[in-house]
Amino acid sequence: MEPLDKLNEQITLVMRRLEQLPAEQEDADELVSNLLDLVGKRQLLLDEVLASPKEEDRALLQAQLELTSSFTTQAVSLLKHRQELLHVGRKSQRQLNVYKSIDAER
Repeated sequence: MEPLDKLNEQITLVMRRLEQLPAEQEDADELVSNLLDLVGKRQLLLDEVLASPKEEDRALLQAQLELTSSFTTQAVSLLKHRQELLHVGRKSQRQLNVYKSIDAER
């Protein structure tokens, strides 16, 4: 199923780009939005196949299930990594504010 394969490739590319971008970069928000759209489109295509499953769709659905599991694992890992980056960024900002206030009191 060619449209599904293209969507899977696009999802993979967006996730790779997200892994490489710093959390505070504005492009990351747009990529997350694009990822959400792609996942929604993928779900619609899978729903079409599931609406009237045929025996020959069995291998396709099994492969898509494994890919979905892989995407889920990758997304959870990406989410945790981005949360850690944001936490570190907030901590650094707090430290910077403390140093600024100390410098202002001199």
